[in-house]
Amino acid sequence: AAAYKIIEDKEACENSLIEFVRRAWHIIEPAQPFVDGWALHAIAMHLEAVTDGDLTRLLINVPPGFSKSTLTAVMWPAWEWGPKNLAHKRYLATSHSQNLAIRDSTKMRRIIQSTWYQERWGDRVKLTGDQNSKLKFENTEAGFREAAAFTSLTGVRANTVIIDDPHSVDSAASDAQREATITTFLEALPTRLVNPKESAIVTIMQRLHEGDVSGVIIEKNLGYTHLMLPMEFDPLRKCETEIGFEDPREEEGELLFPERFPREVVERDKSVLGPYASAGQLQQAPAPRGGGIIKRDWWQLWDNEIGRAHV
Repeated sequence: AAAYKIIEDKEACENSLIEFVRRAWHIIEPAQPFVDGWALHAIAMHLEAVTDGDLTRLLINVPPGFSKSTLTAVMWPAWEWGPKNLAHKRYLATSHSQNLAIRDSTKMRRIIQSTWYQERWGDRVKLTGDQNSKLKFENTEAGFREAAAFTSLTGVRANTVIIDDPHSVDSAASDAQREATITTFLEALPTRLVNPKESAIVTIMQRLHEGDVSGVIIEKNLGYTHLMLPMEFDPLRKCETEIGFEDPREEEGELLFPERFPREVVERDKSVLGPYASAGQLQQAPAPRGGGIIKRDWWQLWDNEIGRAHV
């Protein structure tokens, strides 16, 4: 039975990142069951497209609490190394805080070294003894994963750079700190790639300011595929991407992940966050809908006949 389970896991995971996430989840979250939802499948679908070489620039905007760090910075590289047999790949994984980058590096290493993973892909992935730390670990195929604070990128070059929340809430509000992050993104990041043509940059974050990294990517039209998933569906901003994804929701206000964030939780969080933070962090539109000073709802619309009568 144990041997059959190993074979079943290998076959399921080698063809699906979300299956790997589902089956490996217990290693890093033993007390928190995996909660599935179509939004997680959408993220996995786009990460798989990067693995397949269909995308080299990917921007993902999702609300907080969607396991974005776990999917993108922990599970995805572990899936590529083992199930996809790409142990030679090198990752530079960054966040606004080095502690957060180290947290996710530690989680990935825990998965790689687990009995569960080694029983299934130990013939493909073994970590070396001389480079095996929280900040950087390397495997016997010369692949590695290095963690760094985003504004402190080292001289290392990688096949894939993962940018997970390059801004904190506080740093996004500071003009100086926000501009320092933007400078790193525009001037330092492009030189951190092994192959400028084929290497990938994946940015996943919540929106915190109109001029954050996502805003720069969009404004400058830097060639990123943009997966944008607001907590409440807005038909005017429906997301469709070139790999065939389309937001499946139809009703305005329909929730993104009701299995984890039901209506009462969303309304509670909106009340705490207020209009500006809700617009950015939940809706991925970093300004309240209708404006922050003059509200759209304050304006009275008149038809032509009534308008002329009041002139």
